[in-house]
Amino acid sequence: MSSSTPAATTSSSIAIQWTPKAQADVAAFTSADFGGENPTTFHERKVQEHYNNNQTTLQGTVKAKIRYVLALVHALLANSFSRGAHAGGTDPNEPDHITVSYKDAKNKDVGGGGVHVYTGR
Repeated sequence: MSSSTPAATTSSSIAIQWTPKAQADVAAFTSADFGGENPTTFHERKVQEHYNNNQTTLQGTVKAKIRYVLALVHALLANSFSRGAHAGGTDPNEPDHITVSYKDAKNKDVGGGGVHVYTGR
């Protein structure tokens, strides 16, 4: 997966990584699932926007890891992009979100580990 960042919404670019499970999940989507936007680009844009809007609380972050993308019933672990956008988790009524781990230069969690980035889908 690419780690490109859309220029239109970025004030400070952050490296984005994907777990193998998240890569497999997002590969199953098409742009039709994300309003015509490439699924990888959609997820990375949402994480970049979340980072840009929360830089104060995410100080020291050098990368984001996407951990979860799909709708899941059970709680999911976070460590970058682990899976793709999904509803539920520990709360089955929780809105569609991406589970992300923000990491510092020593690969330690910043912002509490599994951060939910809401997609608005």
